[in-house]
Amino acid sequence: MFVMPPPPPPAIPAPVIREDVRYYAIEGRGEPELVAQMNAKGYRDQHGRYWGYTSPQLKWSFDTQPAEGHCNLVDPKVVLTITTTLPAWTPPAGTSAAMTAKWHAFDRAIRHHEGEHARIARDEARELVALMRRHRRDVTCGGLDASLQAQGRVIMRRAEAANAELDRRTRHGATEGVAMGW
Repeated sequence: MFVMPPPPPPAIPAPVIREDVRYYAIEGRGEPELVAQMNAKGYRDQHGRYWGYTSPQLKWSFDTQPAEGHCNLVDPKVVLTITTTLPAWTPPAGTSAAMTAKWHAFDRAIRHHEGEHARIARDEARELVALMRRHRRDVTCGGLDASLQAQGRVIMRRAEAANAELDRRTRHGATEGVAMGW
């Protein structure tokens, strides 16, 4: 009698990552006007208002299916949507070259800082895919589901802590140049 080995578990696709940058327009010729505009128009959530903000929305899902004495992971997906909100300023005619240069340095710094938050989110999505690639099969579907959920929560908590540590260490980017003290 010839016995066929069980089919291999399905391939786990790379995460789908979508990134969008949204701008809010600010106006003014100097620091006081720009700060006032960013304070009034920046991204707002329950914790306050931010001049720049990166909002990752991570969704991951999978099903399990029993097959020949074990359980396979089926239909695994990781989808990450990163929305970054930034100020946009066009220097009005007559703005000093020094003010324009300071803005460009600020703009580079805020993009870098928000880019660090986006990198943490991309790493989190890739870690979830790697987790599912390592754990495609288990003895029981309940065990497979519980294991993936528990380890997934660890990955998500680690990303949340990394974001909080980044903001604590940089004072929300201030030590990286996301500050107006001109």
